Parts: sequence; C-alpha cells; structure tokens
Amino acid sequence: MPSLADDLKQANERSAAHLWGATISAVVSLLIPIFGLVATYSGYKLTNIMTRSWVGYVLAVIGLTNVTFWVLYLLTIF
Repeated sequence: MPSLADDLKQANERSAAHLWGATISAVVSLLIPIFGLVATYSGYKLTNIMTRSWVGYVLAVIGLTNVTFWVLYLLTIF
C-alpha cells in the first residue's frame, strides 16, 4: 500500500481536476455552501482514483454537510 503522500501524488497525476476541485471547493464551501456540490462530486470521484478512498469521502462529506445545513437554513427562513 502506498503512503498517503504517494497516493495524493498519484491522484494528482491521474485526475488533478478532481483532487484540487474537491480540496478547494470543500474549503470554499465553508463560506459559500453551494460549492459543497462540487466538493461532493469531486470527492466521490476521488474514491475511485485513490487507494485510500477515505480521503475522497471526507472531502465529499464536508461539502455535502455544508450544502445540507444551507438547505435546512433556507427551509427555516421560508
């Protein structure tokens, strides 16, 4: 099993768009929750690319959680 650094390097080589899209949008979704959808999709795609699928799941869950809280907040307003 490759180390985490090697796994991230391999994911960057195979699909840099998903790796950076999931990482950046997960962070941005803390401020702008709609970016959580990008984090969820890209994080899910990372699970197929990386040996350690938990990295993709963590990024996807962060994004999905922010979107869910945002939707629940909007529902309470109306």
